[in-house]
Amino acid sequence: MAGPESSSRLRFGGFVVDLATGELFSHGVRVPLQDKPFQILALLLRRPKQLISRSEIIRTVWPGLFIEGDLCLNVAIRRLRSALQDDTAHPRFVETVGSHGYRFIAAVHGSPASEPASASGGRPRLAVFPLKCLMELQADSLPPSMTEQVITELRRIDPPFVIITPEFTTERSSKGKSTMTLCRKVSADYVLVGAIWGAGGQARVTVRLLNCHAQACVWAESYTMAADVLFADQEETSRQIAASVVRSIPFPLRASQLQLVFPNAHENYAQGAHFLARLTEGAIERSIPLFEDAVRECPQFALAWAALANAHCVQARMGMVPSQRAFPEIKSCAEKASEIEDLPETRTALAYYHLLYEHDWHAAEQSLVRALAMDPGCPSAFGAYAQLLAAVGKHQDAVAMMRRACDLAPFSGYIAIMLGWALYYAGDSKAALSQLKHAMELDDSLWVGHVGTGMVLEQMGRTDEAIAEFTLAVEHSDHSSLTRAHLAYGLACRGDKGGAAEILDSLLVLRRKHYFSPYWIAVIHTALNDPLEALKWLETANAEHCSWFVFAHEDPKFAVLRSDARFQRLLEAGRVVHN
Repeated sequence: MAGPESSSRLRFGGFVVDLATGELFSHGVRVPLQDKPFQILALLLRRPKQLISRSEIIRTVWPGLFIEGDLCLNVAIRRLRSALQDDTAHPRFVETVGSHGYRFIAAVHGSPASEPASASGGRPRLAVFPLKCLMELQADSLPPSMTEQVITELRRIDPPFVIITPEFTTERSSKGKSTMTLCRKVSADYVLVGAIWGAGGQARVTVRLLNCHAQACVWAESYTMAADVLFADQEETSRQIAASVVRSIPFPLRASQLQLVFPNAHENYAQGAHFLARLTEGAIERSIPLFEDAVRECPQFALAWAALANAHCVQARMGMVPSQRAFPEIKSCAEKASEIEDLPETRTALAYYHLLYEHDWHAAEQSLVRALAMDPGCPSAFGAYAQLLAAVGKHQDAVAMMRRACDLAPFSGYIAIMLGWALYYAGDSKAALSQLKHAMELDDSLWVGHVGTGMVLEQMGRTDEAIAEFTLAVEHSDHSSLTRAHLAYGLACRGDKGGAAEILDSLLVLRRKHYFSPYWIAVIHTALNDPLEALKWLETANAEHCSWFVFAHEDPKFAVLRSDARFQRLLEAGRVVHN
């Protein structure tokens, strides 16, 4: 469906309408529709939920026709309903309002007039409240189970809005607080509430979607079934609820969201994203074949190409593969994604390529400015921009950029951790430690948080506590090479040269069999007070285009080398010069 800008496209149900080309599509397949019925559809879609009189439609679609206008309108409406497979008695889309006119009753996505003012940079925020249990039956476990199932089905659809889960809605609830008050506390634009009722062998699930700004009910539905099959049917009921919610919340569409993606391709993409978010070596290695399968089955799946580029970037950042192998793959995948659609995710991946591989600050910044112009609410682009700023020594700007990312994704443990790292590079150890503790409260399973906490504690002279954090990082990362290097660094800082050397020897053996980044070997030698070996391994890191080398000048772990002329010459040779 290449062609006009996505602003001319509107979506409802399984249909997509392109107002610029006059085309109607159903699940990616073009539906024949004559000109006059299409003009009526376009008029109704521009003013959803509003009654449009028969006389106005006739004046607009058949200007100058007076005698047979009613007859022409009746015929055109029948053809429109036929194309939409809409039932006059039980309409899903076009409702007849007596003899007065017609109203489009379904939610229309992509219409500028219907986009809500959102607290999330253009992305609506949906708060999901736990379903209440109002059953006589002993089924206390059912409401939490079904609430989780609804969230799961929403995630499977992957709508472009923020989902605030019950962990964050319930912890802010207190006696006497209204639903809308709680919504304001989590900055929600919409809230999904409901209950499960039961009596006399029958069960009923009722749900309502509320617009917090308009203080109005957007959608409501009830589902009735025999109580003994309620648990078995909860997946299908949850699927119906999730689909109705997505149809009822308007949001700006990109071309990729109008694209027909095969179910298997989307499933592989979703599984790959799940593994990649875990950030362990094994999980990352599992994510890449899944993204590759997604783009193999659906070559026009731009988001999957962008995700594949990001997965290769994470591999390089963790020192799992040589940069000379990873970054050409990143560029290739990003360029393939760009050929399909210009996405902020793709621009961010290209920014990492320019920053970490080419050391081209200007090109990296251009890519990130473009990404944020496309999506001002993209936390990953803000995170990449913060890393660019940190690399050139603009630490306060980097911290400010990460705070904006945290505002956009307040419950993301990873984004919160990255703010802690920015504060660490800025030299504000107290604030960094406080931020990382907050991040661990959000998600203490991410090893990067424990590594960051360990680095801050080491800077504060609390070496034993730092080693404890590095040890936790090793456990949470499934004993990754990168976290073991940090543990060796901590042991060396404490004076345990034997323990550090043992880990270092194992990493050197690994490097002969399976790639490991020389940057982190240099870090260990710095802690072992061996600057000559540290500089030798930094030279190797530069020669291998190691992704972390770009941060060498600003990395607190190399502070002792900054006055060394050889270190300065090395940075200049690698074009990593502090501005």
